[in-house]
Amino acid sequence: MFFKNKFCFIMMILFLLLFKSGVSYAALPIAQEYQVKAVFLYQFANFVRWPNLAFATSHASFNICILGKDPFREELDITIENEKVEGHLVQVQRLSDMVNIDICQILFISQSEEKYLIDILAYLQQRPVLTVSDIDNFVIQGGMIQFFKRGKRIRFSIDPKTVKEADLYISGNLLRIARIIRRPYR
Repeated sequence: MFFKNKFCFIMMILFLLLFKSGVSYAALPIAQEYQVKAVFLYQFANFVRWPNLAFATSHASFNICILGKDPFREELDITIENEKVEGHLVQVQRLSDMVNIDICQILFISQSEEKYLIDILAYLQQRPVLTVSDIDNFVIQGGMIQFFKRGKRIRFSIDPKTVKEADLYISGNLLRIARIIRRPYR
């Protein structure tokens, strides 16, 4: 079971309520849009399992990385402050290039990196790194989770096959609230 304690279960309920709520995010400033996305990024960590080899040691931190220009500013830091995922302290890593990309469990690829997207995804293919972005057609191009707006709400798409190929296990609870994309495979 994914909920090892009462806190995780409560967070899942809050996550679902946030997702299903009628609050209008389209009219909010971009900073508030990224507050919502920051919460989603952290919550994804509670609905995905990583293989042990995704961590350098059993005491290594759980790294949520941002590649490129950081649209979250301090919002992601505030969201994850003092949080743990399966015993690993959650940290935010801001990366300007792909040199340290292997330390990431979740990698948010900023829109500033769109011109390098194919190379980034090719490098990460079949590595246990959950790739997330709000770049248009991100999932179609080989990413795992893509944020998008539908009306006034922030939603997300998932390609379960790409997630599975990276040896990650994604909860059915997360898949139920996502738009499932099945990109053509060669």
